[in-house]
Amino acid sequence: MKYGCLLAAVAGLSFQACLVACGGETSNSANCETDGFETVVRDSVVIRDSVVVRDSVVIRDSVVLRDSVRLIDSLRIMDSVYVKDSIRVKDSVHVKDSIRIIDSVEIADTSVDRRSLIARYVEQSAVKEFVPLESVLGNLAEDEKVIVLLRHAERGDDYSSTGPLNDNGKEQSEALGKKLVGDLDIYYAASHATRTLQTCTYIAKARGEKNAVVDTIELLGGYWFVKDTVVYNKAKKDHDGSWNVTTKWLYEGSYADAFYDVAPRSAEYLDSIIFPAMEKSGKRVGLFISHDLVLLPIVVYVSDRNIDMKYYKSSSKRWLNYLAGLAIVLKPDGTLVFYAVKGLDSGTMKN
Repeated sequence: MKYGCLLAAVAGLSFQACLVACGGETSNSANCETDGFETVVRDSVVIRDSVVVRDSVVIRDSVVLRDSVRLIDSLRIMDSVYVKDSIRVKDSVHVKDSIRIIDSVEIADTSVDRRSLIARYVEQSAVKEFVPLESVLGNLAEDEKVIVLLRHAERGDDYSSTGPLNDNGKEQSEALGKKLVGDLDIYYAASHATRTLQTCTYIAKARGEKNAVVDTIELLGGYWFVKDTVVYNKAKKDHDGSWNVTTKWLYEGSYADAFYDVAPRSAEYLDSIIFPAMEKSGKRVGLFISHDLVLLPIVVYVSDRNIDMKYYKSSSKRWLNYLAGLAIVLKPDGTLVFYAVKGLDSGTMKN
């Protein structure tokens, strides 16, 4: 009898504590649960053993919030891989830079991976010298397309992004445009530099295109092949400039800590930047005007170092000429044919 009285008294005190925590109003007992106070009541042995509180379903059996695990442990939401491995997402430039997608074994091992195809057809093309750009375009079959990447025409002494073409560069661009007249549906793209935009404009003008549109692609400029700018800038300072350092890296493997591996980096550039822009354009010819520090490594790569641009050697001192670069013919069966092309008399220049 004593224990019964004691339990009843304690139960009453605990229930009072809950009422006080909820503001002292019995009508607010539901708020006690939603504010987290149901845990205190639920774990109290005194209240559980009290017939009055134990039969209260609202307090004792409140498991809707306590045991709700459907959202917490839902693997369908947290571990969804269907979007990660989607080819449609892979082809998006924004998503493509994700290491998870680029390094996906399932995609890398597939026979239709474009980077593998690029490496295969570069080897098969066996590029050994520069050929005139107009000859490549003139021999296109009706169902073939072509991507052309060229260095801009001759500039002045202003190396900045706003540095324009000089008068000779304008004449070079127009002369090349006159060689490209005919039924060619051309897509024009350039870096943000004034001289690349001008090169496109003067080529289009000489072809008779009064309202040519030029897309700007940021990565047609910049330092795509430089891995560590601190090491690269130090090497330039210590070894007489970027031309010496870049060509010694390409032909002898020096300064490897400053640059990426040229083969996979070239394939990545074509696959992630150039091919998507060409596909989006819907044109038969894609003309991309870029810069020497972007294009020279790719030309060296596609020629398997057969073209001599070893600027670091005093006997050579060759560098990529203005309006020189590469062309990629896209055949309807997916075959790629690579060429080193020139828009002037020579694909290389001497300093």
